[in-house]
Amino acid sequence: MSFEPNDHEEPTTLAPPPAEPMAPPARPLWQRYRLLILCALILIFFIYIFAVRKPAGVDLTTAPAAVEGKSAKVESRPLAGILRLETEESKPAVPAPPAPEPSLGQSLSPPQETRPVTLPPVAAESSPGGGGQTTPGLEKTPVPIPPPTPVPPVTEKLATRPQPVKGEAFTRALIKIMDDQVNRRLFGWRPNSILFGKLGLTDDVNNLQLGVLEVARRTVVVLNENMSRFALTEAQNPYVNTAMNFFMVSPEKYWFPSASGKYKEAMANLEHYIDDLKHNRSRFYTRVDNLIALMNHFRDVLGSAFHNLIKDTEADGSPVSWFVCDDYFYFAQGVATGMGGILEGVKEDFADQLAKKNSSKLVDDAIHALHTAEHLHPWLITNAAKDGILANHRANMATYIGEAEHIISTLINVLATN
Repeated sequence: MSFEPNDHEEPTTLAPPPAEPMAPPARPLWQRYRLLILCALILIFFIYIFAVRKPAGVDLTTAPAAVEGKSAKVESRPLAGILRLETEESKPAVPAPPAPEPSLGQSLSPPQETRPVTLPPVAAESSPGGGGQTTPGLEKTPVPIPPPTPVPPVTEKLATRPQPVKGEAFTRALIKIMDDQVNRRLFGWRPNSILFGKLGLTDDVNNLQLGVLEVARRTVVVLNENMSRFALTEAQNPYVNTAMNFFMVSPEKYWFPSASGKYKEAMANLEHYIDDLKHNRSRFYTRVDNLIALMNHFRDVLGSAFHNLIKDTEADGSPVSWFVCDDYFYFAQGVATGMGGILEGVKEDFADQLAKKNSSKLVDDAIHALHTAEHLHPWLITNAAKDGILANHRANMATYIGEAEHIISTLINVLATN
């Protein structure tokens, strides 16, 4: 079997050898040494500043006599645009103004006495070339000064700040504790949000807000049932009743209705109630029995929070989990936050009743314990043993919650006694 050459195939040619790389062109001399040239220029600049250039200062080699001669020449030159003291000799003669003719009213009225005011004598100046001689006639003549115009008495009364009406401070405190959580808290009301509430990303803040809501609900119930009406047979205030119903909306409702939206409407209704108090269209009764009703609700809330803080096992007998102890901690802190604000309003609006019962000190002690619990902010909530190395933060919070509960119970007993 023979192989014939293919006439269509092209003859193979060898590739030319690669060309040798060309050497880069030689750079100029100043480019190769440009860094050294730049450093030399900087060095020459600093040498010129610090060594060659003379400081512009005072020439200490000049004789004192030459300096005095130069200063005398400067003083002898005429001063232009500079204020100079004028003596009696250098002052131009100014004609005296003519005396004004008395008017008809002045001629009929008796002349007013003028008190001459004597100015202290001006020290005599020495003439420039007089060898210490003084120039006479520099004393000022007394100038008559008319008596001051009498100021008429002020008949208008100064504007006084309007005093808050009874019930305004208490209702404002109720609005504030909810406004801080709904409008001023970062991301607003969180228990009903999908990201923070449903997924539980910020369960600590959620439980704190639930504690504040619990206090607000108890407070608005007493305000609607007791403080805003004289007796149980009187009609309820429409604004307070609507606010109570809106505060009862579930905190986890995201839509139809929205919890945060209803809470804002409740605060708006309480603002209308305050406006009615100012215009005497609504009432707020600061009786002792109304205050006792509020304190009973507060004692119940504090007792429940205190029990969750000190218990070691749940209702089914299982121990309290480390993942649940922080929920109890922050719920109790929310109760302390809301109740401390409400007691501030009680202290102002019920001041007369507390003074009669000599119980203002008890309210101050309760506020102090609640504010202390409000400002407990550990980095990590631990649920260690009571005598262990790690802290048991539930027990720490229970100290102040239990103290506040004891003070509220004592306050109820004091208010109930005659």
